[in-house]
Amino acid sequence: MAKPLGEHSNPCVVAREMAVKGIALFERQQEQGLAAMEGAAAMCSSDPNIAFNLGLAHYLAGHLEKAEALWEVLLTAPASLEAANREKTLSNLAWVKFELGKDKEAFQLASDGFALYPGSWSLAHSKLFSLFRMGRYLEAYDWISRSGLTGVRAEQWQHQAAEYMVETLWRKFRACTSPRRGEACEQSGQLPAIRQAVNLLVKEYPREIHFIEAKNLLLSAYLDKGAILPYPMDLPHETWAKKGDVDDRSVLLDDTIKALPPISTWEKREDAFAVIVGISRYQHVRARHFADRDALHLRQLLVERGVFKGDVDHVRLRIDQEANHKTLNDDLAWLVRQGQLNPSAILLFYFSGLGVAKPGAITLDDALLLPVEAQQGQWSSHNSLSLLQLKSALDKLPNPQIAVILDTCFNETQACAVEQSAVEGRTPDKPITLHGLAPTPEFFNGRHPWMVAAMQQKMMLHTAGRQGGLTYFLLRGLLGEGDGSAGTPPDGWVDLNEAFAFVRQQMPKVDPLLSKPSALRLAKSKGEK
Repeated sequence: MAKPLGEHSNPCVVAREMAVKGIALFERQQEQGLAAMEGAAAMCSSDPNIAFNLGLAHYLAGHLEKAEALWEVLLTAPASLEAANREKTLSNLAWVKFELGKDKEAFQLASDGFALYPGSWSLAHSKLFSLFRMGRYLEAYDWISRSGLTGVRAEQWQHQAAEYMVETLWRKFRACTSPRRGEACEQSGQLPAIRQAVNLLVKEYPREIHFIEAKNLLLSAYLDKGAILPYPMDLPHETWAKKGDVDDRSVLLDDTIKALPPISTWEKREDAFAVIVGISRYQHVRARHFADRDALHLRQLLVERGVFKGDVDHVRLRIDQEANHKTLNDDLAWLVRQGQLNPSAILLFYFSGLGVAKPGAITLDDALLLPVEAQQGQWSSHNSLSLLQLKSALDKLPNPQIAVILDTCFNETQACAVEQSAVEGRTPDKPITLHGLAPTPEFFNGRHPWMVAAMQQKMMLHTAGRQGGLTYFLLRGLLGEGDGSAGTPPDGWVDLNEAFAFVRQQMPKVDPLLSKPSALRLAKSKGEK
């Protein structure tokens, strides 16, 4: 006589219970949870949900190859997955192949998957980024523009692809206009071919602003050999890591800053004044990456969440071509005048761009901040903004709340040096550079605090966030992470001490300087959300 089946005689029933417990355990004790899920999969290898979750657990634990193998088997197994789970498995497998550096496989898998599941953002992400890392920018732009995807993310991806496509054309143009290759390019017809290429882009995609701007700028540069060219940008196929998650936009602060709610009107001050400068595109020397973004973001944060009013009577913002020598001097004179008229006023001077030392310089008294029109090797206190001039002007003021923030440096490391953009005889492996000078602490004996990006160490660019390193972490600190960082209890505001303490914590391999403590409140971190 046959014995009745017990409640758990089917091993898959037990396996499913074990898998559920393993998932819950994984969050607290990863190894034990993973072992439980492995046991469940061994007990019931036909259950697609168990296999899917085991693959996810291996992925989260960093075992990418194991996750890849599990999901590949799952997609080819006779047991059919539900449509939703099949899409998830396909999306996960495409992305894990991308992280493993298998760009062609990731692209093909994501392309096939998107054809089955149009509108899948995960599959679109894998397909687009695989194309980026393979350097197939026009193909990426063409696909995303015809994919049917809409919304902010689709627009960002399309603009990103357009930027990369335009940069490939500018690289060809820069090469053709160099002293060594200009004549050869002209004779071979390469310059007209570059112009024709961008004209075709505009004809094919007439609404893409990046292509329209490129057409106009290329024509201007073609006719005027002294025209200002866009600053070179990094391209994914050269700079993205060959493995791993390389979404270089994932840590951008743009959306966070854009969504900041303003503080109450009564919390603003009539006597708060700032000069904020960011120069990313110098006319004659190689510029600093991201300096324009540094200035724009700092200004927006200080106006939205700080005591500064946003009009030009309180905040002067100078980006790129606006930051010429005369304007910077006029702005400094304006800032000093506000201090003279308002002895208790808050005054802030911020600069993100290039700093150099005058020839034969010994101390920071001989250091300069370069305006946008600075000529290579021809800078002096007569055509640049001298740190001594800045220091002397501010030190004469009685105002107790003055601060200078410089996202630049003046030491002898290569990252701080000014590089000549086009010099005969220069080669990529042997750039010609002019170095600055090492710091002199005596310079900071004045009564007001100075914050400088780096002293003896090299300065840092936070490429992932597309900001200068000092400014990126300063912004994060001001957004709230710095509240209480200096050892004082969080009070809903971030002052200069707290912001700098947070910067130091995030930049252990760099040596930013805050010359003296200051409790100057810069931004409100709590309140209206």
